[in-house]
Amino acid sequence: MDGSRDSAAGVRVACTLAAKVDRFRTLLISLLIAALPVNLAVAQSAAAPGSGAVADATAGSPAAAAQPAADGAAPPAAQGAQGPQGSSQLEEIVVTATRRSELLSKVPISISAYTQESLDARGVKDFEDLVRYTPGVTLDANGTNNISIRGISSSAGAGTTGIYIDDTPIQMRSLSFYSDDALPKTFDLERVEVLRGPQGTLFGAGAEGGAVRYIMTQPSVNRTSTYARTELSFTQGGAPSYEAGVAYGAPVIADELGVRGSIWYRRDGGWIDRVNPFTFQTDQENANYSKDVVARLAAKWKIQDRVTITPSVLYQDREVNDITAYWSVLSNPGSNSYKLGDPERLPEPDHYVLPALKAEADLGGVSLFSNTSYFSRKDQSGYSGTNYNLSYFQQFNFGGNPLTGNPMPLVVPYPLIDGNGLHLPAIAQNYRAPATVTNVLQSFTQELRLQSDDPNAKFIWTAGLFYSVNRQTSIEEIHDPMLNTLLPVLFGPGNNAVTTFGEDILANGDSFYSRNFSRDRQLALYGDATYALTSKWKATAGVRLSKTDLDFDNVGDGPQNFGPSGGGGDQHEKPVTPKVSLTYQADTNNMFYSSYARGFRIGGANAPLPAGACNTDLANLGLTTAPNSYDSDSVNSYELGAKNKLGDRLRIASSVYYITWQHIQEIIYLPICGFQFTANSGDARSKGGDIQLEFVPSASLSFDLAIGYTSAKYTTDAGNPGGLTAAAGDAIEGAALSPPPPWTVALGAQYNFVAVDHKAFVRLDYQFQARNTALAPNEDPRAAGVFDPLAYTPSPLNFVSIRGGATIDRWDVSLFVDNLFDAHPQYAPSNDPHTGVDPFNPNPPSALIRAYTLRPRTIGITASFRM
Repeated sequence: MDGSRDSAAGVRVACTLAAKVDRFRTLLISLLIAALPVNLAVAQSAAAPGSGAVADATAGSPAAAAQPAADGAAPPAAQGAQGPQGSSQLEEIVVTATRRSELLSKVPISISAYTQESLDARGVKDFEDLVRYTPGVTLDANGTNNISIRGISSSAGAGTTGIYIDDTPIQMRSLSFYSDDALPKTFDLERVEVLRGPQGTLFGAGAEGGAVRYIMTQPSVNRTSTYARTELSFTQGGAPSYEAGVAYGAPVIADELGVRGSIWYRRDGGWIDRVNPFTFQTDQENANYSKDVVARLAAKWKIQDRVTITPSVLYQDREVNDITAYWSVLSNPGSNSYKLGDPERLPEPDHYVLPALKAEADLGGVSLFSNTSYFSRKDQSGYSGTNYNLSYFQQFNFGGNPLTGNPMPLVVPYPLIDGNGLHLPAIAQNYRAPATVTNVLQSFTQELRLQSDDPNAKFIWTAGLFYSVNRQTSIEEIHDPMLNTLLPVLFGPGNNAVTTFGEDILANGDSFYSRNFSRDRQLALYGDATYALTSKWKATAGVRLSKTDLDFDNVGDGPQNFGPSGGGGDQHEKPVTPKVSLTYQADTNNMFYSSYARGFRIGGANAPLPAGACNTDLANLGLTTAPNSYDSDSVNSYELGAKNKLGDRLRIASSVYYITWQHIQEIIYLPICGFQFTANSGDARSKGGDIQLEFVPSASLSFDLAIGYTSAKYTTDAGNPGGLTAAAGDAIEGAALSPPPPWTVALGAQYNFVAVDHKAFVRLDYQFQARNTALAPNEDPRAAGVFDPLAYTPSPLNFVSIRGGATIDRWDVSLFVDNLFDAHPQYAPSNDPHTGVDPFNPNPPSALIRAYTLRPRTIGITASFRM
């Protein structure tokens, strides 16, 4: 909701919200009381199959569960995910983490898998929600979508986590600035698989820490199905949110041709107000709202029962009105008052389209798969160029002219920006310099895979050929048409862009322009084979042989680039990523495994630094020039795991691991000239474990628990002696400059009952993320290249949600409260940007702190329909 409202309207909204809380509490208590008399009866008999939105799964049948769901049928429920129906036994799920259909409990990999039903039961809308339930996985809270799995995370170079839609990789590399990976929304999915540990053999470059796979619901040639979902919610201190979506599939020619289409829209109401940085008056209320549209169309054509062709196209459009950050000095999280005083609004549009063609052929004992896709994405993010410029310009007061080094004292009071906000004379208070970073990615992928069909054979194998070409353009701009008006106000008459930087602003008004273009090609041959040594022991070995080629060029200009610049580079490598594992199937319910796997991400090239502008920074690092390119880095992972089942009531999946990370791609920041480059520097290790437990004591009650422990630290210094970017013992940090939590815990409990002849449920979820007590590099004085005396580790997370609802005919209707206790931990706190840090002033001004936090308490109602 835009605009402002008076205090009377605010009182009315507060009263309405309080009334909704009271009504929800009364309804919830009534449902619990109604459930008590019938609980015993529900515990003694499972609900009748076929009624309601989803029929109870037939559990305890490994032979049946090991096969993929019948064409068009609803997939099995995810492990530990009880929907409104409930079940008296544990349920299985089939995954394709090894590129073939297998029971999750039989796959010797640490995996979390969620079907659409289990996502709906938890109220999951996107990966930010999902990560709270998944051990060993975190997501940077500063909007970069940087995923850390088992502590492997980086803001430099290519991604460390593979992200896939079906069989198409969609991650984006960081060229000149942090890039935001596309994370699909969770509507009309068959399941989401999160694979922990390097997956370089079967999934290739970028899956160093692991992989996240979004598996879309496929069309059916013999069954009609409908899925719909709608939601309305109210955020305390913010605007309402709402969504609506529908998916429909049906055969066009029975047993030969089927289609499926879906469309979904969601608007997340904002809860952070944009204020004027000088008057602090509200410019836009609830400014950080977002809108999402997802549409998909797919068809399946079966040709003589031996060949299946599945074309599809997926479209996602996301529009974020403004960033979800707030100024600490203006905000009061305890009263849900969040305010952002950045002078310019920073919208973040993100659009992508993914056409794909999948073909399968039964060759008689062997199957051939072909996956062809083209991923096209345009994403824009940004930062406050106004704040950046003011913090940069005020350094001239002590440091002098950046071009000549001559004194350049301010003629207005120092500082221009500090912990209390912006300080400019009235004549300059309309100065704005928005900065944008636009990434355009065009990626073509072709994969051919041949594999044996019989899963019970003594020897099963997979062999494949993978080829991809990624073309990415990244443009960073500071649009600064008022620069020549501001500089004489700050430093006196006669000062302008030419006298300060040696060049005037560009014709389009930019004071900084940098365009980076990269083209990387990957060609890989891979194979994977499993041999049954005995009836209980199996050995698996695989290897991927890759050839990677990257070409890079840069064009820069503008006064803050110190004039025109340009250049290019290339990088060529032949990485090898093996894996081996040994599995012991003690009996049907108990499996133990050990494994070794290697992962990598490809190298890259650096944009040339402006001539002469960064000589002092480079000299401080003991360098005369920045490297033209950087190499791939790699991880080696050693893992022990077990998957155990006690009867039909208790299941435990556990693993421990030790990972070494060599020649890490690191960003080297140059504080005086304000530029950066990427280099291989430093090694690290990550060790830890995870455990997932599911307990179903009866049809009326179920529990699930997921615990992850990660200790990820540098083992050597990173950077150059004159400016370390990390010191040995520092925690690995991501794009948010905060290390991942050492402990993550997710606990869920669900109570199923019958209320007024309708199946009903109440579910409570609690998530905890511990504060990392190890120093991040920017907290460690030894890491002089990035040390920030004002940096500190984020607060721990305690998040509670509760849902209660019932099945009415084919509708599942539930009420929910997310963030029940209105937790507001401070995430990714940072001095924005570089305030409080002046390398030329021994007594720098205080820092302007901006931070991120959770959406405040949200109350709503969801209705989903399945047929």
